[in-house]
Amino acid sequence: MSEDVAGTEALAGLKVVEFSAAMAGPWIGRFLTYYGAETIRVESKQRPDVVRLYIPPRSPELGTQPQLSPWFTDWNTGKLFVALDLTRPRAVEVARRLVARCDVVIENYSSGVMDKLGLGYGDLQRVNPKLVMLSTSGYGDHGPCHRYVTWGPNVEALAGLSKLSGFPWREGAITQYAYPDPLSALHGLFAVMCALDHRTRTGKGQYISLSQFETTVSALGDVMMEFLVNGREPERPGNRSAHAAPHGCYRCAGDDRWCAIAVSSDAEWAGLRAALGDPAWTRDPKFATTGARLENAEELDGHIEEWTRDRTDYDVMTSLQNAGVPAGVVQNAEDLLHHDPQLHARGFFEEIEHVKKGPVLATGVPLGLKGTPGHSGPAGAAMGQDNDHVFRSLLGMTPQEIRECTEDGAIEATDPEVRDGG
Repeated sequence: MSEDVAGTEALAGLKVVEFSAAMAGPWIGRFLTYYGAETIRVESKQRPDVVRLYIPPRSPELGTQPQLSPWFTDWNTGKLFVALDLTRPRAVEVARRLVARCDVVIENYSSGVMDKLGLGYGDLQRVNPKLVMLSTSGYGDHGPCHRYVTWGPNVEALAGLSKLSGFPWREGAITQYAYPDPLSALHGLFAVMCALDHRTRTGKGQYISLSQFETTVSALGDVMMEFLVNGREPERPGNRSAHAAPHGCYRCAGDDRWCAIAVSSDAEWAGLRAALGDPAWTRDPKFATTGARLENAEELDGHIEEWTRDRTDYDVMTSLQNAGVPAGVVQNAEDLLHHDPQLHARGFFEEIEHVKKGPVLATGVPLGLKGTPGHSGPAGAAMGQDNDHVFRSLLGMTPQEIRECTEDGAIEATDPEVRDGG
């Protein structure tokens, strides 16, 4: 990182190169870019990222729209994009030149791929001895499974998360989201910042091998302790709690509207009784203590839902919160965007300029730096959109070098409509 950086952003002057796909790698670069890092993402039209294969669900007749994926927008805003066919030696040489001028490399290809390409840590360290390189994959860089290809949902099941999700009378369930991806990305972001701090103090770079399997297992610490200490596999609790009753999601008026309620003390129970108008059933001895309420949780849930189902979810939440009872609406995306006063007050949603759609609204980066707040650059870049700027202006390649690499197929040409501003 340059010592005389004049920018006010927290990471101004930091240079990052990404060899990445999907979310686990790109999300790290997204955070770094948001706070001022220059991030160059290397892609190939021969092997496009899965989020580049987006087909609009409401207009499937349009076919693949590589620049319009909302995931691509969320995870890649503000980066520079070059297109290299890394199976060609000249492309590998150009990639090494990119790495020689950078501080950090982030890659989340399958374990061993970068080594096969001639872009492993040993190769890159020779051109940049102070390099910090993060490799994040399903199993890390060694062990009996490290060559296996994984996806977030696979890792979620392997780590035991799926067994814990869902209701006790059903099979386990995945979250319908690649939960290990953002979890490992946040671990990776922290690891990169630690390595950069170490380099500042010692002048030495280092290699980081992150296992998405391990980061997911580490998030289940209390579950592991249950088995280690008591020798018991934890049961799948659904919405129930071993320490609170009522505790669950209760149906409210409207289509698929719910409110979560949790009562874990006698004071909260008194508040709930008051909010409900102190009906006769609340004075039954079977609900007098937390232990009694836990023993009769199913009957208690029925009484609670008799009250909630004729009221709106926000009315239930407000009434209970005013009475000192923990309660919250089970919000959907529309609620978060239009009805949540906390997110609105903090300006969480950010307007981003998309190169094809104009201004679009997206979730912000929730790291909260007050002294050096970040911002998002433009979204929706095409593959190779920044070829000329990166290769000519940043690397200093001559027009002849660029032309020869393009003719060779090492540099993949930018689409004509992108070059022409279409």
